[in-house]
Amino acid sequence: MSVKEALSKILVVVGTTGAGKTKLSIDLAKALNGEIVNSDAMQMYRGLDVATAKVTQEEMDGVPHHLLSCIAPVEECTVIQYKALAMRTIQDIIARGKVPVVVGGTMYYTQSLLWNGQLLEDVPGSNGDASPVPLPSSPEEVYRKLQEVDPVMANGLHSKDVRRVQRSLEVYYHTGKRHSDWIAEQKAEEKLFDACAFWVDCDRPILNARLDKRVDKMVADGLVPEIEGLMAEIRDHVAASPIPMGLKGITQAIGFKEFEAYLEAKAQGVDGDALHSVLATCIEELKVGTRQYAKRQVTWIKNRFVPRNVPVYRFDTSVVDAWPSLVAAPAIEIATSFLRGSPITRQATCQERTSEEKRPKTKFLCDECGGREFVGEVQWSEHLRSKGHRFHLKRIRLLASGQLFERSSKKPKSVVDEKQAADSSERE
Repeated sequence: MSVKEALSKILVVVGTTGAGKTKLSIDLAKALNGEIVNSDAMQMYRGLDVATAKVTQEEMDGVPHHLLSCIAPVEECTVIQYKALAMRTIQDIIARGKVPVVVGGTMYYTQSLLWNGQLLEDVPGSNGDASPVPLPSSPEEVYRKLQEVDPVMANGLHSKDVRRVQRSLEVYYHTGKRHSDWIAEQKAEEKLFDACAFWVDCDRPILNARLDKRVDKMVADGLVPEIEGLMAEIRDHVAASPIPMGLKGITQAIGFKEFEAYLEAKAQGVDGDALHSVLATCIEELKVGTRQYAKRQVTWIKNRFVPRNVPVYRFDTSVVDAWPSLVAAPAIEIATSFLRGSPITRQATCQERTSEEKRPKTKFLCDECGGREFVGEVQWSEHLRSKGHRFHLKRIRLLASGQLFERSSKKPKSVVDEKQAADSSERE
């Protein structure tokens, strides 16, 4: 038995915020006897249901959802802890004869379930991401801290190599796992499941407008009171301040940090038009932050997810009214074939399309159309189906049959005459 045949099958839905991940995951789960496993880091925390766009009970439509609102706001959940929780959940779903559908926007959480080791470049903190915990102020203290949490890495670095020392410490703070352990594992990447991934994408201008409307709806649905309520809950557990500095957990969510200025202004007694102005600025910052986050998600999917060894099928969700025919139906058909082990012919994977694009292109010359030049199979196929090419074929056939004569100096024949002759031949 091959490794692939021995692995359990799961479905994975990825994509930017606002592109339709939740909707597609529910469509797949309902059609294929599935249960949904959340892989969005912020949606694991209790609170900020509006800000993190958690699926509602009505939207769930009876489909079981796991790993939502399961962690206290002041607690921390690293990718290591998430993986342990999610793996147990997935194995339980499989044991009950159901299909796990993993969905979420935190890509390194999703990838932790698909491969036994991640590429180091996928690890938060390894590319200069800001540390979620304030680092010591002096280089000496940073190095001593690294010696404490990751002595193996510290022993291999010069204490004066501030950039690399800081980078290793940031990897640990982001993931809860030592940088040296990540390096040891990256050479032993192994698939954990036989997975089929669905990428919901959207044209950028349409997505940006959709995200702006989503933020406006969040505000209308009580985003600000939600943030204030969560802040009050957090203050019961930590020292009172407008924003507890260094606090990890749900305060890292988009929608929370953008409102720091508003919370601070209100705590200082600012009110009236001045407070409203601060609030308006925070709302605009949330829109900008959400659009930027969506852009980063697309970049990650293109550069770090698609190139891996899991088939990825991309669906354009720009036209909402076409969802049933352009997204749901083909995705369900592909997933059904995948789960049955049948060939998938509905559409090519992102990897297959990329391979086709990189293939050297052949040059074609069309003698019938005066030697016009075309590069690549796509251009050539489109030309062969074009009206212009068909017209020239008809013209050649009419000339050969004597129903049409070449232009002469005596009686030049216009293009209109030729088309009329071709049309007459068609009617006959």
